[in-house]
Amino acid sequence: MKRLLILAIIALSMLVSVSAEMDYNNSDYYGVINEPGTYVLSEDIISPKWGGILINTSNVVLDGDNHHIICNNGSEETYGVDIYPDGHPIENITIKNAVFKNWTSAIYSDDDSKNVTIRNCEFENNTYFLDSYGIEIYFYLNTIHENQSAESYAPLASPKLVYTYGGTEYTYRLGNYYYGYEGTDTEDEGVYSGVYELDSTTDLYALIKTPENYIITETLYPEVDSEYGGALIADIFALTNDPENYVITDAPVTTTTTRSSGSSGGRSYDSDISDEIDSKVIKNFVSSAAVIFGNEIDQQYAEELRERIQNAENYKISGNAVIVGGPLSNGFAREYNDQFEMPISNDYPGENKGVIQVLKIQDNSGKIVKSYTIVYIAGSDRLGTQAALEYFKTLDELPEGPIMVEWTENGHKVVE
Repeated sequence: MKRLLILAIIALSMLVSVSAEMDYNNSDYYGVINEPGTYVLSEDIISPKWGGILINTSNVVLDGDNHHIICNNGSEETYGVDIYPDGHPIENITIKNAVFKNWTSAIYSDDDSKNVTIRNCEFENNTYFLDSYGIEIYFYLNTIHENQSAESYAPLASPKLVYTYGGTEYTYRLGNYYYGYEGTDTEDEGVYSGVYELDSTTDLYALIKTPENYIITETLYPEVDSEYGGALIADIFALTNDPENYVITDAPVTTTTTRSSGSSGGRSYDSDISDEIDSKVIKNFVSSAAVIFGNEIDQQYAEELRERIQNAENYKISGNAVIVGGPLSNGFAREYNDQFEMPISNDYPGENKGVIQVLKIQDNSGKIVKSYTIVYIAGSDRLGTQAALEYFKTLDELPEGPIMVEWTENGHKVVE
């Protein structure tokens, strides 16, 4: 078999195209990519070594052109494409249009690699179709055969896309197609509702049909989602080096959802969200959040936001949250009360007065940086909490600063 990969003459704005050939003089890999460029397979690769292709430089596109990368080695640890920096970080890697078979790890991505995209590939008879230790990775529109697993610090999802499915244009995210998987509910956008659980990661937007049914016309990036405060999932990267793009949030696990469709590009929110909330931004946030109450009165208020609510007792933060009620009855409110600009007490903000305020929390304890938003709706008494809650339902977006609201004989009123 000829050991040749043709360098495609494709000029991409983010890449440096050079006349480069793969290095075949490595004892461990069939071939090594040492120089930036776009590489297109001219034939199948059947590797007798424990590695298929090693990528150890930045700005690389590996286009399989629908050829196979197959392991022909019986060793215990084998790697189809190994994105492994040799003592230096590498970034801007795309792997597409390849079929991977018989590897321990079909694709391995080291934690020192950034801005990795894997799409339109097929995986069959591998132990792990993806083994990734970085959070800056997109993995979407791939086809996964049965009896394979994955490990990834990031969810398996696309950036926000504009695409055509079933003759209709949508703005949404896409995941991957899994043979043998049938979600309980289907959505107009062409993805299953809920979350598909893998070994050590999740697919938030598993595909109903095979990838060729989704035609991408535009790829969108985080600025499109910023107004929603990361209500569902912030983009993992945006082909820039801005640190704020490298933050993901916990996505909600839902069993029944109502998702907007059509070319308007609306966001999704759960079907149990109150109809009294008009703003899609607020609906999206409440959909993403645990709504937490402390006593029976606050429970009634919490149920005015959504049906599924959470008792504060022993609750630990794992994502966005809405606290309903003050620290006296709500242990979760008590834990965070002093971190807000206006801590709530029986004396403050005063009789029949409540406050709406927002707190951003960033958790750097793990390899994935997690960002949470907590909305605090509470008053010095029952009517103060009610006033703040009623006004919250009328907001168009989350407030930047505290809003004080008072309950009057005519209902809620903002205190200037």
